[in-house]
Amino acid sequence: MKKILVIRLSAIGDIILTSPAVLNLRLSFPDSIIFFLTRPRTSHIAKLIPGVGEVIEFPENASFIDLFKMGEFLDKMAFDMIIDLHGNFRSYYLMYRVSAPIKVHYGKRRWERFKAVCRGRGKRLNLLPPHTIDLYNAAVEKAGGRIYARRPSLRLPSRSGNPRLFENDRPIIAIAPGASYPTKKWPAERFRKLASAIHNNMAANIVFILTEHERELAGLNKEIPKEQIKILINEEITNLTGYLKQADILVCNDSALSHLGSAVGTPVITLFGPTHPTLGFAPRGMKDVIIQVDEPCRPCSLHGKKPCFREEQFCFTRITVDDVLSRINKMIKEKAKGEKSIFVDRDGTLIKEKEFIKDPEKVEPEEKSIEAIRLANSHGYKVVVISNQSGVARGFFEERDVRKVNERIVKIFHQHGAIIDDILYCPHYPGGSIPEYAINCACRKPSPGMIEKACEKHNINPFCSFVIGDKLSDIQLAYVTGGRGILVRTGYGRGKEALLKNSGSLEPETVADNLFNGVNYILNLNDNR
Repeated sequence: MKKILVIRLSAIGDIILTSPAVLNLRLSFPDSIIFFLTRPRTSHIAKLIPGVGEVIEFPENASFIDLFKMGEFLDKMAFDMIIDLHGNFRSYYLMYRVSAPIKVHYGKRRWERFKAVCRGRGKRLNLLPPHTIDLYNAAVEKAGGRIYARRPSLRLPSRSGNPRLFENDRPIIAIAPGASYPTKKWPAERFRKLASAIHNNMAANIVFILTEHERELAGLNKEIPKEQIKILINEEITNLTGYLKQADILVCNDSALSHLGSAVGTPVITLFGPTHPTLGFAPRGMKDVIIQVDEPCRPCSLHGKKPCFREEQFCFTRITVDDVLSRINKMIKEKAKGEKSIFVDRDGTLIKEKEFIKDPEKVEPEEKSIEAIRLANSHGYKVVVISNQSGVARGFFEERDVRKVNERIVKIFHQHGAIIDDILYCPHYPGGSIPEYAINCACRKPSPGMIEKACEKHNINPFCSFVIGDKLSDIQLAYVTGGRGILVRTGYGRGKEALLKNSGSLEPETVADNLFNGVNYILNLNDNR
């Protein structure tokens, strides 16, 4: 088994942003174990990253002697690959000191970022900058890996230990006024007024997420009934993941919490002041929003800690409470949090596996699959079928043949009261014989293209959803999109189950005999939360 070392020593937001790259390493090198080197204060977040096998802690206040000892320790572990996702003196030293056949640094865009924070004529803003996630992924590609995941995600326990924040069913608005530096904080008084405006203008619950520095905000909203507001102070960050997952919207500054919200599937409204998305650290969830104003001095520093030189911090004072409230209202009306769905593989899961089926008359539902779809319908789940159809690229049939088979499936299930909301398919395959389809695409499982298209079309939240299929690519797809995967024993499933123990593949949530049992598992899981 190969050993891969990923180095990212801090901070919380940056650790979260490494999650797509780490998962891509795991998918690209399934026979590997990934060691993640980070500080003790961020190790608990690193443990939630899908694909991380073991976390190694680097001392918080490491001396040169500690650094030397860590290099000695790591060198003895005989790594096959080292990926430096930090790019500072310590990580460079460890890359030099520790032996490995493959060593890769990520590109930090130092010169471009320097030009972005210059004053006067030297300032240059790239309005379409590469995201830091893309830079991390580029390092994975340099190491020989493939890119599937491009959005952050953290793996939370199936049954969260967090109690429900509220007993009513009103939307939950989480407000986090903290940030790493005072200059990165929208004025505290405006956060207080925002909470009052939310209470006065919409039927919603409010959660204040405070650090010790914002404690004074805890008692400033006495007009809001206690049953409609919760105050969380100095909450341990792994607990926050469970609470944030319950929220419908998170409003925060440019801080670690913006990335934490994205990584659990909660739409985030991020207020950017002295920093700027051009630096590559914008939140990257599907429904995330940035509120900012154009000021010639923005960004004034890379991390936003430089004191403002103007008479007023216009980058924040020009963002009004009404600006933020109107955005919240719009997202609530649009149900930005999205709905839950079950994504179902077609051949071998929904219908019986018949190698490269072309004739619609040969469609035969899998045992109890019609009952499974009806059951999902009755519990409010959207049902979307997603299928790799490489037969098109291989020249076995055309796309119109795929569509005819899909139409037949929808008709058969509909006749029995089982509603399929949509069927999406990928006709591509890199080794195909038809040039226009023989490509590396963004939709072939485990790439997320089909699910992201379905989420946009049907307002689905992939983090609240499940993927059920008979292949390991279905399980991998669930990891890539932030959902949970269930392997069924129908189709190729029983053979894939046997491979799980020896292949080093990512584990499914569970293995079910068929689609019906898989749906039952989901419903029981939700009932027991």
